[in-house]
Amino acid sequence: MKLSERVEGITPSGSIKISEKITQLRANGKKIIGLNVGEPDFSSHPSVLEGTKKALDEGLTKYSLVAGENVLREEIINYYNERFNTSFKASNVLVGNGSKQIIYNAFQALLNEGDEVIIPVPYWVTIPESVKLAGGKNVFVPVKEDFHLDLEAIKKAVTSKTKLIYINTPNNPSGVSYTKKEMMEIENILIENDLYLLSDEAYEALIYEDEFVSPASLSVELAKRTVCVQSFSKSFCMTGFRLGYMIAPASFIKKVGSFQGHLCGNVPPFTQYGAVAALKARDQIIPPLIKTMKERRDLSISLFKDLFEFTHPSGAFYLFFNIDPYINKGLVKNSTEMVELLIDKAGVALVPGLFFGMDNYIRLAYTAHSDEIKEAYERIKEVLK
Repeated sequence: MKLSERVEGITPSGSIKISEKITQLRANGKKIIGLNVGEPDFSSHPSVLEGTKKALDEGLTKYSLVAGENVLREEIINYYNERFNTSFKASNVLVGNGSKQIIYNAFQALLNEGDEVIIPVPYWVTIPESVKLAGGKNVFVPVKEDFHLDLEAIKKAVTSKTKLIYINTPNNPSGVSYTKKEMMEIENILIENDLYLLSDEAYEALIYEDEFVSPASLSVELAKRTVCVQSFSKSFCMTGFRLGYMIAPASFIKKVGSFQGHLCGNVPPFTQYGAVAALKARDQIIPPLIKTMKERRDLSISLFKDLFEFTHPSGAFYLFFNIDPYINKGLVKNSTEMVELLIDKAGVALVPGLFFGMDNYIRLAYTAHSDEIKEAYERIKEVLK
């Protein structure tokens, strides 16, 4: 069967491929420490499970509103307005099946064939594929040595075909959070060139230093040009619920809702009531998560700093290791070989930087228990030293 060029051109998810290999090795009896998946080892909060079960008991298993249950959209906007001192309304919110679908929706709604999207490197592995599926063209730009935005590189990348800029803060995989100054400079670029901004904020609550800045909260003009993407997966430990949402101008939300209505219809209503419960219990869910992840970050930094160079992460839950010294020594040729070496010889799984656009880096997720992080370090040290 001959498939479409659109589907044939998709690059499979590298992180999923790694997970499949780990599953097979574990099935064969090998102990693998998984520091590859961006998923906290926290269970969903009891209030989330209770809210979901209550909705199921009440029979909320039928079709629902495409943009999301009104009660959830109201709760989302209350959370956002309280956090960023804004005055958005529920009409500015659309709920989807995780931030992946929300990002896909946004690109489908914004891009025409050949439109260009400026993407700082490193980027999340799914972004370039979503752009391609929407008929767009990826324009990759470098970041600074400290992984903050290179505004000059972004300015130089703008052409008559540029439609939007994509950013991810706190960043996956570097853990860097962009500053208010960077956002205001981005706003100038948007206005000067009549562009849009897709701001991926999946890790918005996972901040250990600095301040998280949501660009849609900074000015009326920036809010008009910004599609803000957020998720319940990371900050609320609800990865399996597949719930994400966008905050954007109401006219844009309405159009994307029409698209989503044909794509998948609504998100399961009972999971949405679990999300309502999560938002209501955010003071019980988020602070303990931040405390634990900061402890694991600090532990990981103290251990791995003698094996790798990396930028100090102020958010998310990743360390992004430079492996140039090991490449220069001839131990490995690239990030894929390094990850395979560590899986085969150390029994520790990380993710190749190739999947993020930087083949001389590998990513560690400090989402496992501290004891596993310590054991992983000892195993990796044994292989590399």
